[in-house]
Amino acid sequence: MTPREVTLARGWGKADVHIHSAVGDGSATIREILDYVEYCTDLDLIAITDHDDIRGAQEARELAARRNYSFDVIAGSEISTLDGHLIALFIEKRVNMLQSLEKTVRAVHEQGGICIVPHPLSWLTFSVRYGKLRRVMANRWPGIYLDGIETFNPSVAGRVAHERVKRLNESLWHLPESGGSDAHHLAQIGTAHTVFEGHTAADFLLSLKESRTMSHGRFWTANDHMQGIGTQSIKGLVIHPAYKIGRVISSKWAELAGDEDSTSISL
Repeated sequence: MTPREVTLARGWGKADVHIHSAVGDGSATIREILDYVEYCTDLDLIAITDHDDIRGAQEARELAARRNYSFDVIAGSEISTLDGHLIALFIEKRVNMLQSLEKTVRAVHEQGGICIVPHPLSWLTFSVRYGKLRRVMANRWPGIYLDGIETFNPSVAGRVAHERVKRLNESLWHLPESGGSDAHHLAQIGTAHTVFEGHTAADFLLSLKESRTMSHGRFWTANDHMQGIGTQSIKGLVIHPAYKIGRVISSKWAELAGDEDSTSISL
């Protein structure tokens, strides 16, 4: 039996809902990612979550539908809030960047999406801190709540806070667990994943809402981290930021021109 046939027989699935593509600062094209997942992993569900961009996620979903892959694809984005990164899943529209975490969470929920905090408490990347997490979870305004927390991120950024996050979630937060690879290169895909009951995107969503998910994975080696680091650095520090700055300028120009459909910072 193939790895995917084994997971089907056992009645539970595996999802990697934190993957970056070449549309953003990743190295692999959408087609390469989908083919890799199909032929080299046992994943049942993936999400493309490029930074502040849903073009890759939409392309992946459309291509997966045309080519009839054996896994589900959902649209997502890793949004840069003023308080750290936030993964939005099951979204159809871009969510404005550089807003407060509360405002971002509410905007995601207003379009029917869900919110997962990636690599929380990490001091090696732009992460949501303890105080902000506590305030958001204590907030009682409609739409301001978290749907899950990434308790396994295999990168060094995730590893430095891994034990603390697991301990705090088990003792205080009690949020549904999510595991995501944060992959920027093909070989990193699936190195962390979320185990859920069932195999489809709908099953994943139900398991998350009912707190029946678990995070698993392996931490990256130095070699894992070094894969394609030159290309990623150029894209992450130059090309993709330049694209986003251009979108900000265009949006602000439209706003000043009186376009009511424009947003303050829309990427």
